[in-house]
Amino acid sequence: MKLKTLEKELNFIQTSEPCELMNYIASVAPFRAKSEKALVLRQCIEATRLYLNKYGLRSSARIALFRANHPDLVAEVLAQYASSEEVLNEFLTHGAYHTIKHYLHMTAAPLYPEQEVVEAGNEREILSLVKNHKTTAFARLELIMRGNPRIIDAIIIRGKLNEREKLAIMTHAPWQEAALLVDTERKDEQKKLLQQLLLIRFSSERKIAAVIARQRFGKLAEDFFFRHASFELLVKYIKHYNIPNGQEMLLQRGSKDKIRRYLSRNRLCSGGEKLLLDRGCHAEIKVYIKQFYFSEDNEVRFIKRGNHREIMLYITKHSLCDEAQKELIYRRNHAEIMYFVSTYPLANAAEDVLMKCGTPEQIRAYNENAPFVCS
Repeated sequence: MKLKTLEKELNFIQTSEPCELMNYIASVAPFRAKSEKALVLRQCIEATRLYLNKYGLRSSARIALFRANHPDLVAEVLAQYASSEEVLNEFLTHGAYHTIKHYLHMTAAPLYPEQEVVEAGNEREILSLVKNHKTTAFARLELIMRGNPRIIDAIIIRGKLNEREKLAIMTHAPWQEAALLVDTERKDEQKKLLQQLLLIRFSSERKIAAVIARQRFGKLAEDFFFRHASFELLVKYIKHYNIPNGQEMLLQRGSKDKIRRYLSRNRLCSGGEKLLLDRGCHAEIKVYIKQFYFSEDNEVRFIKRGNHREIMLYITKHSLCDEAQKELIYRRNHAEIMYFVSTYPLANAAEDVLMKCGTPEQIRAYNENAPFVCS
């Protein structure tokens, strides 16, 4: 049954399970335009792919998809709309730089008007092009990414840069060009954002630390901070503002030594523990479990992971939740079971499993130690 209002569609897209979402897409009429964009932003890849193949996507949803930059979906959109100049322009204007470069490499014919001049690389001709002609968004981005200060200066002075081009300058250009972009920005809100990006990229850690102690960045500046700040600043910021999923970012950003030092001193949230186990680095897990025990779901995941050395270290430091106890016994590792039943009481459900699956020696050890363990 089709959802009757935009509000209901948006709520369904945001809260439904992936299988529910795919069933709805397969059997009901297409979403409204705003809901299509919400579907893309949810990043449920298979649901988006099904919708794309069944109904296509309107412009706002395609632009959101190009910005999200899932390479397989981008390729499918470009293939489906291969003859559409509008879709190609959307891709060149809003797509990720390296994805566009890959597409250009795979395509023989020029895809934007200035491509021949840009690829020839003659500074004089390019400066003339930038100063005297209106250039397309991707031509400007390509020239910014090449890093020639004189050409970047000319692009900034000519003005009318989009968000992607401004971000490229703040990310890749030297201080002088980044500062020029800030100075020439006329909109107060945008100028404040660019000043924050300039601070994040070029200021000392001491100065940045003083700023983040007083205020939290807005979303765009915060995203930039997460990509460019040092590991130590990230730790301070995430702790100070209790950032959801912040610990996952730390595990993905730090060096091996910094991550291990962090894990030895800080308990992870459930998502951080899951990422730690998914990374599967024995040295990191070892450091963490010497100090902390896992949440119940992750403890079960840890036992199922099945690393004997890690499990033995863990149970010398911590007991196990009921479900993890059962999983330990199901593993049928004699040394693990003998140590655990000789050291800890079993939950009722785990005791039942031991009586069914355990060896006589394991059951005898448990019965002999049960009174001692429970006292």
